[in-house]
Amino acid sequence: MVDPKSFNHKFATVNNVKIHYIDEGYSDKVILCVHGFPDIWYGWRHQIKYLASQGYRVIVPDIRGYGQSGSPDVTSATLSLYSTKNIVTDFIKLLDYLDIKKAIWLGHDWGGSIVWRAAMWYPSYVVAVISVCTPYSPPPPEPVKLSNITKVHKNWMYQAFFRTKLAADDLNNNVELFLKSIHRTFDEQVYSSVFSSSIPIYKRTITDVGDIKRSKLLSQQELDYYVEQYKINGFKNALNLYKTHEINWEMEASAGLVAKQLDIPCLMITVGKDRALPANFTKNMENYLPNLQRFHIEDAAHWVLAERSPEINSALSGFLFTLYPGSKL
Repeated sequence: MVDPKSFNHKFATVNNVKIHYIDEGYSDKVILCVHGFPDIWYGWRHQIKYLASQGYRVIVPDIRGYGQSGSPDVTSATLSLYSTKNIVTDFIKLLDYLDIKKAIWLGHDWGGSIVWRAAMWYPSYVVAVISVCTPYSPPPPEPVKLSNITKVHKNWMYQAFFRTKLAADDLNNNVELFLKSIHRTFDEQVYSSVFSSSIPIYKRTITDVGDIKRSKLLSQQELDYYVEQYKINGFKNALNLYKTHEINWEMEASAGLVAKQLDIPCLMITVGKDRALPANFTKNMENYLPNLQRFHIEDAAHWVLAERSPEINSALSGFLFTLYPGSKL
């Protein structure tokens, strides 16, 4: 087990929300790691101390609504509190609080989307972007609706379910089962109606995975920590990230960010067995990222940060060395 207590935990109130974060290492070369769903800061447990040992300061927050960070409730009128821009602003204000001028932004899953958007909204704060699994998709010229997205990507039908109270209730009633069903290696993946491409929303439930065993991806103590952390706030506000597609597009389009090209150094890490974010989703990224590097791990699934941590750490070191040639390898 990687002991959560062995990390340097801190808190700051920024952008009107309490942010819990890990702060490891002493350096002016800073890496900000952003997790996805259903994850917390702990998803980076195999990278944090490794990167700190390589000469970096590593800042790893819980996103608002997750873990020990604040979890403000919202209505349909205030949902923009969970917009990608506002979450990015949480972390910009955190960097300001820490007197950090620039960082390398490293994200996974939803965190990947957030770090790409950081480079769009606040380019002066971004040295480079590294995304694990999540492609860069610049804002399109036409409005984005989830209903249109799921017509093209039927493997994302679960996102419509995650917008409902039914989903929040189902996951809150089955916290350990849900986390146990999700955090798995590529050869242990299980199927549930939650992630179906055809079952009606009202018939979806995580309980149809049955009495599954814990994956080798997590020790029992690590699973217990995830469960404990998700019971702090529940899933209600964590799922708000799935409700903001339309809001995000409106904010980005009004700011003139449609089809935005990013000229900074970027690394895209893909895997071969990710059902939600398959590697072919990244095929057109060079059109928008002229300084893109790639790294691929075929026999790994979505939770590659834990499943194949040595390869991930090696890929990170290789890319970081191109930014700071004098750094360790």
